[in-house]
Amino acid sequence: MRKEEVRETGIAGIKQRIKDGKYIVSLDLGREIITDPKTGKRKEKQKKTTKVVNTLKEAKAILGENNAAKRHKKLTGATGKVYIENVIKDYKEKYYDSDKHWSDSYKQQKNSQHTHFINYFGNMDLKRVDTAEIENYFLYCQNDLDLCTNTIQKHKCHLIDLWKFMKKNFSKYGINENVVLDADYGNIIKYEATPLTLEQINILLNQCLLEDDRSTLLMVGLPVLAGMRRSELCGLRHSKVDFENKKILVDVARVQINTGFIEKLPKGDKTRTTCICEVLEKFMQLALEQQLEWSQGKTLECGEYVYLTKTNIVSDYLPHPGKVSRRFKELQKRINKRLEKAGQEPLPVIRLHDLRHSFISVLLNSGQVNPFQVYGCAGHVIEDNTSTKTYWHDQGDRQEIIDFWNKSLTVDFDILK
Repeated sequence: MRKEEVRETGIAGIKQRIKDGKYIVSLDLGREIITDPKTGKRKEKQKKTTKVVNTLKEAKAILGENNAAKRHKKLTGATGKVYIENVIKDYKEKYYDSDKHWSDSYKQQKNSQHTHFINYFGNMDLKRVDTAEIENYFLYCQNDLDLCTNTIQKHKCHLIDLWKFMKKNFSKYGINENVVLDADYGNIIKYEATPLTLEQINILLNQCLLEDDRSTLLMVGLPVLAGMRRSELCGLRHSKVDFENKKILVDVARVQINTGFIEKLPKGDKTRTTCICEVLEKFMQLALEQQLEWSQGKTLECGEYVYLTKTNIVSDYLPHPGKVSRRFKELQKRINKRLEKAGQEPLPVIRLHDLRHSFISVLLNSGQVNPFQVYGCAGHVIEDNTSTKTYWHDQGDRQEIIDFWNKSLTVDFDILK
């Protein structure tokens, strides 16, 4: 309304319309977060409105009620919707640069979780999110993101922290209950270790020889015959492999962080030595021969690493740890199709990590291998008693493991001829 159409009343927010003498009340409803239709990003915007009344008394009453409501909202934290993106921003400002001195890898892990939180809770008002919605998020993690139970548990821990953070800042967020604490995993599949038998391991190894890309021999052979984790498989360099002494130094783990990866010490921050049996040595040699053939004599930036697929070699980049697990799932499907077509029993559907469990299980149950050699290969903590804690030290002997695999594995390399 133009200035010449109204007169001042001496009260901020109230003007009188000249043509009919009615009073116009300008109400400031505070800031709200809206989604910009052009950019799709959320931003704060001042929300205002006007009301027209007949008397100055009515106008003052409306203005007073609005100011009282604004004060109440400021005290209770009920000032508009609470979005996860803004909470994460405040959380980072408080903790990332505080005296906690979080490591870069830990921050990257949190950032990865934040991406998933924003993708799911992005447009939701967190004040309206209940325990059931949190459980729906966990199912989304399993079904849509294909995250394992251990990773989902880490997501829950961080969500608990975020809700604690909001409860402590009640005046800002208006949240007085931690709805994450009682959330459970509902129908989420909780994986249990499924070790293969020695017979099944032999079938699996023979089937791997039928694959065109021999990196499969490494993806399966190193975990099931040397007890290596996925991260350790991805971080293994040629310089750490000693064929002469049949040993592998496991001192680097390349772990998945969101869409990238970082390198660090293996789990438990401990290096260890594992062994190379005859079949594993042959597998590694076959894979290396194929890598040299595919590289066509070129020097690759990723060439110092042992595990490389054809795509990695042609495009000269390292495999993402997360894709290794997917490749193993695809391998299992191909193998079981071949077995069923041949009228044979399919192998159990397992995780890549279950190959490591199979390594430990078969060796310990054989009764032919010193358990301490198995513990040393796997990098596990030995039973805590005086004898083992004080007097036993891993001296790197793995001969019993090598001897067991050499006499127990029945891999037919003639299939390659």
